[in-house]
Amino acid sequence: MNKILIVSLSALLSAPTFAGMQPFSANNLPENWPNYEIQNYNAQVENGYDGPLSNILVIYDPSIKPEQLNRYLMQQTAIANKAHDINNIEYRRNIVAAIPMKLEGDNVAEVADSFSFGDFDEIRRKYGASVVSLVINSNLADRQCGVQTSYHTVSVFNEACSLPTLLAHEWGHVDRLGHEYEHTQSHFEDDNYAWRCSGKPTIMSADLNYNQFDLNEFYSDPNVTRGGEACGTVTANNAKVLLETISQVRTADWAQVPPLAKIGNVTIALDENQSSEFEKVITVTRDGDLSQAASIEVYSDAVTAVPATDYQELAKRVEFAPNETTKTVSLQLVNPAPTDAICDDGERTLKLGTRWGEKLGSSNQLDFTVKTPEDTLASCAKDKEPEPTPTPAPDNGNDGGGGGGGSTGLLSLFGLALLLFRRRN
Repeated sequence: MNKILIVSLSALLSAPTFAGMQPFSANNLPENWPNYEIQNYNAQVENGYDGPLSNILVIYDPSIKPEQLNRYLMQQTAIANKAHDINNIEYRRNIVAAIPMKLEGDNVAEVADSFSFGDFDEIRRKYGASVVSLVINSNLADRQCGVQTSYHTVSVFNEACSLPTLLAHEWGHVDRLGHEYEHTQSHFEDDNYAWRCSGKPTIMSADLNYNQFDLNEFYSDPNVTRGGEACGTVTANNAKVLLETISQVRTADWAQVPPLAKIGNVTIALDENQSSEFEKVITVTRDGDLSQAASIEVYSDAVTAVPATDYQELAKRVEFAPNETTKTVSLQLVNPAPTDAICDDGERTLKLGTRWGEKLGSSNQLDFTVKTPEDTLASCAKDKEPEPTPTPAPDNGNDGGGGGGGSTGLLSLFGLALLLFRRRN
């Protein structure tokens, strides 16, 4: 197979053996890091931006929960785009679709070896993507969290590889950016190395370790300083190379797929007639040029509701055939058993929206309110009732076995009262 694995990022596997592949967690993100926010979930690229774009198609293992993956993608693209701002580069990463697909192989190396350069050309052209990023679970037998091959990346989504800049790192490799000099095997450029400043690595560093959030969230650049120290040199200037790459983006091999032209928009609405208490039927309607096939993803997202407890996560790609205008999807609300329920009577909310349209613009959003059913709350209350406290027997002052003596005395008094009552009658 004609393929060379160009660069990779290895995981520090000093943590315990990984049982069950825990999902990505970003609990240690510093407060000033870009993070997922409800109100700008689809705002990877700000309105009015017309500069260079790296459109990315994500193909992910179906075992990964869509809502977890989507939050992760938003966080990673936010960090990548913030890095461009810090490096004063007009450039944006933009997810165009996330498609579940079972891939061959159990780790990064095996998945990367399972496809050739041309395997994903057709699908990336379908969605107007310049880059394809494969996101997988992994047994970590190859000790790798990520790898870049031409305009593809393969990266791992689990606790062992919870690096906040993992995708930004691999996307940097697509744009020609390199590791530190000592971690680079082939020295084709003399100015394209990662760097450390103020004691912390930059995004392209090969020294990033498991769960490392204490790093500089930008690319090596002598024009950026931290703690009074330049964050690059003449030979460590990833930012300069990135600027050169995007200035020649029209001739770059990975960018020769044009973005899709938008042919219409969609709206979503609740179908009251078809919906029930625990199943909400949503109509998705498109307008514009109906002669072409198109698609868009309908997604759910928690605001205060709890996925899998209050509702079943929804990440459904809606495919419109030519001249087809309306489709439906279902949102399943959950009536959990008391052992799984949230045992309070407060209202919790979630939202539905659309994103990542293939030729279609995103829609309005729908808000839903969820409450724990009354019968479930009653069961919750019953389950939480304290056990009755037994009444202690009076102490008659006798040592050893006073409880038994008290009971005997009480029965004697009852018998005497009964005898007096009969005599009166």
